[in-house]
Amino acid sequence: MSPPEIRDYSKEATFKGRRLDFSLGNKPRAWRLADASCRLIIVAGSAVLEYGNSSEAEVAKHKTYQGVEMKEKVEKTLYVGVDYHKNSFTAAYLDCLTGILNTKKYEAEELEKFKNHLTTFRKKGYSVKVAVETLTGVTFFTEEIRNCVDEITYVNTNKFKNILKGVNSAKNDRIDAETIAIYYEMGLLPTVYVPTRKEKELRIKMKERDSFVDMRKGVINRLHSLLLEYGIKTNKRELTTKKGMERIKEETKKKVPPSLRETIWRQIETIEYLTDKIRETEEDIKSFIGEDEELKGKVELLKSIPGVGDIVAIAFISAVCNEERFENGDKVAAYFGLVPRVNSSGDEVRNGRITKKGDSRTRNKIIQATRALLNSKLDNSVKRFYEGLVKKGLEKKKALIAAARKLVKVMFAVLRERRQFMDFVENKCNLCVGG
Repeated sequence: MSPPEIRDYSKEATFKGRRLDFSLGNKPRAWRLADASCRLIIVAGSAVLEYGNSSEAEVAKHKTYQGVEMKEKVEKTLYVGVDYHKNSFTAAYLDCLTGILNTKKYEAEELEKFKNHLTTFRKKGYSVKVAVETLTGVTFFTEEIRNCVDEITYVNTNKFKNILKGVNSAKNDRIDAETIAIYYEMGLLPTVYVPTRKEKELRIKMKERDSFVDMRKGVINRLHSLLLEYGIKTNKRELTTKKGMERIKEETKKKVPPSLRETIWRQIETIEYLTDKIRETEEDIKSFIGEDEELKGKVELLKSIPGVGDIVAIAFISAVCNEERFENGDKVAAYFGLVPRVNSSGDEVRNGRITKKGDSRTRNKIIQATRALLNSKLDNSVKRFYEGLVKKGLEKKKALIAAARKLVKVMFAVLRERRQFMDFVENKCNLCVGG
């Protein structure tokens, strides 16, 4: 079999084509070239063009390019996979030119040594790309090496576990780091968005506020149950107001034995303390938002939607972070777990309950905002959408979730278009009006 017409592929960008197969060390690594009947194989820095049909045994070697010449033609990229732990980390260095993979373990105190290694490769003309799993403390690690690399990618830990199970039955730091580097170079690494420092600070403040709310809710439930034991009926909202607390104290003096009065009063004091802490954190959050014009503008836009107040708007912004990372409103709704589970078999497709994935606290806030929006006297697309579903016979609870999903799309559209909600209603924008 004679080879096809000879072409000098060393002068073309086809070296960067799609890979046919992949292996480690000094074994061949193959790329698909412009001509489907040939492929370029790199072996330890040298390139060999092979021609032939994979269905036939005969393969004709044609031309070899030296490693030095190859490095001038192919982009020099170093892919680094890092398996990070708080006391140590393992780095796997994969050179895309040679296919050689080296692994080295560093102690936490050797971070500067690792940075020097990365800097050395950059001085040699390499584009250094690092991938690391998203674990506790990894933000500090990536911020330290950011100036030493060209790109940092964060690995989706949950999805990456499934890859590790299929790659190797054994599990250790070396295998994890090497697998990250290999899949990173192949473009198959599952990634995740990591908030910026400012976005992370806002999330921390919101989590602090929500933790106080959860603690207060627990104390209120216990106190409510205890008061019912002695015939004192209360509204749980009443337990968060001074007037309600005063009434309960008076009722306690009349109906509760002296041995338990102190217990009830301590719980009342705890509720008052947590209420003050919630108020303090909310003021701190608003102050933080007020110092940033971009965040302040986003909050004001979302508050133009009836039913959406400061807390709901800030919670939505802190969860979504950069709205550009979502393709559309449906993706955001799925991110908050407001889309139904889909069970399919053959031609049969059934929608189940919502997935409830993502941030449950923000999802609950959005549902509460939806209720407020539905109770609003102002005519709006979400309210019309809900009423239309109820008229068609859909249960009110399911219609509420569908309306919450609709509200998420509206909030996303408001942020993306940087326009207030009323503008959408007046202009009948397709993003907010209709199904």
